[in-house]
Amino acid sequence: MEFLQLLLVLVSVIILIVKPEREKLAFTLVVASWLFMIVMYIGAKSSNILSHMNL
Repeated sequence: MEFLQLLLVLVSVIILIVKPEREKLAFTLVVASWLFMIVMYIGAKSSNILSHMNL
C-alpha cells in the first residue's frame, strides 16, 4: 500500500513538472495520499489492539 501512496506523490510531481497550471490537481493528489496514509495507520493501530488477544 505504501507503493500506491508513493505513486500518487510521484504522479503529482510529474503533473507539476509537465503541466504547472494543473497545480490544484497535484495538490489534491498529495492530500489524498496523506489522508490514505492516515486511514491506513489508524486501521493498523486499531486492529492491532484486537490481534494481541488470545481467544
